[in-house]
Amino acid sequence: MSNFKPTESDEVQFIEPADLSDWIKHDQKPMVINVSGNHQHLTTYQFPEEPIQSIDIADFASEINELDPDQPVVVICQLGQKSFNAAHRLIESDFSCVYSLHGGLEAWKRYLTS
Repeated sequence: MSNFKPTESDEVQFIEPADLSDWIKHDQKPMVINVSGNHQHLTTYQFPEEPIQSIDIADFASEINELDPDQPVVVICQLGQKSFNAAHRLIESDFSCVYSLHGGLEAWKRYLTS
């Protein structure tokens, strides 16, 4: 088990797959937003479908107001670039506990097979 503790920040933070795996198993799990554009990626990469919300990156800016800025958020995508960009938009919208999955779902897959 990791020693990961979510923290607030005014910058996008990165979370490693092992830390996210532990965090989503707890009662106080984060909101996980998939911006890969393909909900099927979650099955391909064996990512648990709960607590996932899929939002296409093209619609992300218009969906931000529907999200709770007080809830910790982890944004995921296939490689990590789209998720970082989306996480940055959340920070600009006054979200305070925002993470991007370091290496994206590709890193998640490597974590599962290691």
